[in-house]
Amino acid sequence: MPASPDREEVSIEGVLGHVVFRNPDSGFTIARLELDDRVVPVTVKGVLAGVEAGERVRVHGRWVEDAKYGRQFKIESFLPVTPETLEGLEKHLGGARVEGIGPIYAKKLVGFFGENLVEVLDNHPHRLREVPGIGPKRARAIEESWRTSREQRDTWIFLQGLGIAQGHAGRIVRRWGEHTVEKIRENPWLLATDVAGIGFLSADRAASSLGFEAESPHRLRAGLLHVLGKSTSDGHCFLPRAQLVDRAAELLGVSRDLIPARLEELAVDRAILIEDTPEGARVVLRELHSAREEVVETLQTLIRTPPRPVKIDVPAALVWASARAGIVLTQAQRDALARAMMGKVVVITGGPGTGKTTIVRLLLDIWEAKGLRVRLAAPTGRAARRMEEASGRRSNTIHRLLEFSPREGGFLRRPDNPLLADAVVIDEASMIDLPLAASLLGAMPRDGRLILVGDVDQLPSVGPGRVLGDFIDSGAVPVISLDVVFRQDEAGLIVANAHGILQGRHPRSAADATGDFFFIERDDPEAAAKTVVHLVTERIPKRWGFKPGDDVQVLVPMRKGSCGASALNVALRAALNPQPTPALAESTQPLQGDRVMQITNDYDKDVFNGDVGWVIGPGPENKGLTVRYDDGREIAYGADELDMLVPSYATTIHKSQGSEYDAVVVPLLTQHFRMLQRNLLYTAITRGKKLVVVVGSRRAIDIALKNAEARHRFTALTERLRSFL
Repeated sequence: MPASPDREEVSIEGVLGHVVFRNPDSGFTIARLELDDRVVPVTVKGVLAGVEAGERVRVHGRWVEDAKYGRQFKIESFLPVTPETLEGLEKHLGGARVEGIGPIYAKKLVGFFGENLVEVLDNHPHRLREVPGIGPKRARAIEESWRTSREQRDTWIFLQGLGIAQGHAGRIVRRWGEHTVEKIRENPWLLATDVAGIGFLSADRAASSLGFEAESPHRLRAGLLHVLGKSTSDGHCFLPRAQLVDRAAELLGVSRDLIPARLEELAVDRAILIEDTPEGARVVLRELHSAREEVVETLQTLIRTPPRPVKIDVPAALVWASARAGIVLTQAQRDALARAMMGKVVVITGGPGTGKTTIVRLLLDIWEAKGLRVRLAAPTGRAARRMEEASGRRSNTIHRLLEFSPREGGFLRRPDNPLLADAVVIDEASMIDLPLAASLLGAMPRDGRLILVGDVDQLPSVGPGRVLGDFIDSGAVPVISLDVVFRQDEAGLIVANAHGILQGRHPRSAADATGDFFFIERDDPEAAAKTVVHLVTERIPKRWGFKPGDDVQVLVPMRKGSCGASALNVALRAALNPQPTPALAESTQPLQGDRVMQITNDYDKDVFNGDVGWVIGPGPENKGLTVRYDDGREIAYGADELDMLVPSYATTIHKSQGSEYDAVVVPLLTQHFRMLQRNLLYTAITRGKKLVVVVGSRRAIDIALKNAEARHRFTALTERLRSFL
């Protein structure tokens, strides 16, 4: 472990010598740097992406004392430097950076032009042909390579000067190439809107460095879009105009009076839509407005179009299905099944143990016996596999059901090419956000039947909207609510506590080790974190035989904090995937052997937000990583794509929706205050199939139970659906 680092940050410059270690994914490097005023090279460590041995570089950082490796220089930032001596220039030209030269021609060029060589390369490249042995073809290759090298270096220096993180520089250059500097100088806020992974605040800092005024129209428009975009992360589909103006003015630090004109410009550019309502104007991103209207119009058409004719003797079908399954249905179950089998669009909702799966399985038996083509799907891969296991029938993710095409940039199944099905059943429908709902409904055949199955008491979708809740609240579709827990004595405390939480009751802990629900009191976050790691790595595997990573999942209310998902992932990875070298230990990228989660939708790779897998090795040509997902597919990631992955030994409760695990461990502390809600605790507990352990404070549970009102989301879908009733 490094000890007592020097506080003062300094810059040193030299030629990069022997590279001891380099992580091709993150660019983390340990190397020797040959300084001009020292005989013995110094050891430097940090990100040195794109700098090769023999190149001159200026690094900024501080000296640290490593207990094992001695005095080293820890790099905070770096800049490539054109060599100033003839010897250094010869080494630079002879390296791999400038194509077409090599060591022999580098010596010839330096010998022929001497100290004028850089001037010749920059401004008079035609003179290269004066050197014996350099013909037109080689001269052109040298000229082009030198120009590209200088542009890349100048661009890199420009980006670092703006404070752009080194990991983002390559992505920016790939986005705009030789026009990078020009684009940023014209409108630096394009960094936030056009380059993945760079937020508004980073772009705003870059703009400030370039001297842009706080009241720049570019800045005001970018700030408005940032506020609207951020609101979708909180589930909103629009913001009241007054609220948007207030938030944007606060973010930008400008007068409210400057905002309306920029809003009108965005409306003219069709980036947003301003809707006038009796409650006041509201502002919605154009694509979300289109999605909402598609949902309303297609649902209306679907409901009003008669289903494909099929003769079903309902009483006889109920007797046949229950006898075939070997169960006796209650009257409530018979009524629910009858409504579902004859409905056009139906919602089935209920908590754990209320019989949703039984109703769906019998419904499928009846429909298939009558010759209906039925398709099953769920929002995530894990949820689809659970549906497959419960129904005994093939199930897909909604994205695969709709056949997303990376080449066309959209779903192949749409109104002009609907699904080949007479009925579609969607599980975990509470996870469906507004854009996905629009795509799903648009792909439905107009005479098709649609069953949406979900638990409305769970957290709503991660994306914008609360589609299942809005459908139910609107009264636009029939709703089958299941509220009786069957075989409650056999269900254990997980199911009992889940329903108790919905009523505001404290969860009960099992009396002995044969139980399935336990509460371990820990008020201190650090103590709670240690207990979580001990439970996952030792206690649960030894007592119940569950395998860490595969069978045991840590679910946390939020990412930040000493007992948040990020900190717990570091601690759990150290215990479950120890790395042998300090270089890898310092890497922030996913490592071989890590359990990881995809955090964005990647339609090209056919992996989506929330998909979980294991890093099994490097990618093609030993670059990047390869992840084997739970469905068996192996997906390669380039070095510049690794920010789409995060370790997932611990994950947020929001990200766990649609998944079930044999065992879950839930830290719940007052440091999670901002996220503590009744439906959050309910969702976490219902993820566990065989074992749930809550580690934390009774005070945090009290806060969650009392906070029964779900966070309000601006969607407007309920009112729009009611408008056609």
